[in-house]
Amino acid sequence: MPPAELVPPEWVTWPAYGDGGLAAVVPQALSALGIELPPDEGLGLAAAGRPQPAQPGGDGEVPRGIVLVLADGLGLENLTDRAGHAPFITRGPVEQWRCGFPSTTVASLASLGTGLPPGATGLAGYSLRDPFTKQLASLIKWDTPTAPQTWQPHRTLFERLDAVGRPATFIGESRFADSALTAAALRGARFAPAAKSAQARVDTAVTCANGSDGLIYLYWGDLDKIGHAHGWQSIRWAELLEELDQAMRQLADRLPRGWELWLTADHGMVDITGSLSWTVADQPQLSTGVDWVAGEPRAVQLYTREPEAVAARWRDFLGDAAWVLTKDECARLELFGPLDSRVSAYVGDVVVAMADRFTVYDGRAEDAGLKMVGHHGSLTSREMLIPLVRWPARW
Repeated sequence: MPPAELVPPEWVTWPAYGDGGLAAVVPQALSALGIELPPDEGLGLAAAGRPQPAQPGGDGEVPRGIVLVLADGLGLENLTDRAGHAPFITRGPVEQWRCGFPSTTVASLASLGTGLPPGATGLAGYSLRDPFTKQLASLIKWDTPTAPQTWQPHRTLFERLDAVGRPATFIGESRFADSALTAAALRGARFAPAAKSAQARVDTAVTCANGSDGLIYLYWGDLDKIGHAHGWQSIRWAELLEELDQAMRQLADRLPRGWELWLTADHGMVDITGSLSWTVADQPQLSTGVDWVAGEPRAVQLYTREPEAVAARWRDFLGDAAWVLTKDECARLELFGPLDSRVSAYVGDVVVAMADRFTVYDGRAEDAGLKMVGHHGSLTSREMLIPLVRWPARW
């Protein structure tokens, strides 16, 4: 029997890094399009699971193109519980897929863009300690001087597509074109700017599809932003889900013949209103021996020179409210996927996944998360399960 700390609690939904995992979505789309990429350093497609056979269209044809929409924060359980606001999305088969750990945007977008787990990309948390500067770095803001290509050196699937003459298109707000996160996770695609409105995104996607074949990736960030501010159970979140539903209906109707439409997400979300939270600065049992607190309130990463002792204290204090592992234990379990020695330097010495709707804040620094209603990052099914919906091409 493995040690008790290595046996996942019943509430844990294990991340997926092969078939049925977010890292396999783009490889499956490429396979459906009949696009083969040569192996890349033994990674990429092989790490993302077995490619699926190309799926013929209505007349037995391979699709001309696929528009892949990623709706940030649209967890499968969030979608299911509010299905009445998304009748078009939910009227057909909604496949159950899973993201990786932590269930957070930077980790998921890197896996989507590379086909690799966080243990290979190094984008393994909302914030991590940069081993080059020895300071905490927010990977959303990218407030570190370390270059994105240094942090994540593997070629993306988009770079590999461009190398074989089948460049993909990335549709998003103009500010994403040259962002550090784009350079780390999604570099290599042709960028097509779209205004913030849902209609502008739809129009841009249709225009791009009329002008090319292949893969179009469309980022949809509204649900996550409002979910953080007001919660996924709020009226505003439901309104934005209705807007996404109408946009998917429009895309399905307006895309050129031979084009498929796919919808997925990077993670789900839990609302923490009324739940217990703890602050590291206020609890000597949590702060003792801890040099840095990184990650996010539901997926905390601790940097310490005494990981075993810190992990034991956190286990004693939090009990069933969290699953606490040392970095070595995470590596043995492949919680981040296989953990490269390079990436090991980024990951916290102790990793804390919160159960139920519990949260832990640093308290020694400004915590933006204190104002948030919706959170994610941990291993509950509501955070880990994501949808994949596919609308076939019209021929």
